[in-house]
Amino acid sequence: MSDVSSRPPHTGGRPTPEGSAQLDRHVLEVATALFIKQGYAATSLEQIARVAECSKASLYRRYASKEDLFRAVVAARGKLLLEAAGAVEASSTDPLVATREISQFFLDFMLRPETLEAYRIVIADGHRIASVVDDMMHTIAEPFVATLSRLIKAAADAGRIHSTDHEETTRILISLFLGWPLQNTMLRLNKLHDPQTRARFFERAWQIFTSGICIREK
Repeated sequence: MSDVSSRPPHTGGRPTPEGSAQLDRHVLEVATALFIKQGYAATSLEQIARVAECSKASLYRRYASKEDLFRAVVAARGKLLLEAAGAVEASSTDPLVATREISQFFLDFMLRPETLEAYRIVIADGHRIASVVDDMMHTIAEPFVATLSRLIKAAADAGRIHSTDHEETTRILISLFLGWPLQNTMLRLNKLHDPQTRARFFERAWQIFTSGICIREK
């Protein structure tokens, strides 16, 4: 759980912009830890305020509901993913190398405990927080797929791979390297808990993917 020592010191009076931003980060850290540990239904805004050592009024000024706070938790996870993918796309000169790097990062990212538990909540409580699911799809999943699709298109345009429907190719790739690992971990079997085992699985999945679409020189 988040270390309460990271809580911004209370000095009285109106908080500075820096202090307010620090409190925002601290609240998200505490909320993330509690959602992971207890699940969505068992976590309340009152408990988050108590653990974060901030007033309920301060918390409610930031988040009108628990759903809004969980939305912010999911958005923070998504921001990490999209920033990492965007950085690789911007710096790489080889679209296939970038596709591989982003894909492997995505596998590791999705199997992190904090990401996995947030995803578990989305699956279990999606009917209660439908707007959060919609936001996640529009602001995280679709932009991420678009990033990989651009790289797939670049590789196809360069004559490196066969691909006409680049979004479909991207979704096939994601299913290949993430489908079984995510299912396995969601069932708490943890067969890919070890990083080396996970890396070997990804390498095999990538080989299968590229063997089906790469254009070989004659």
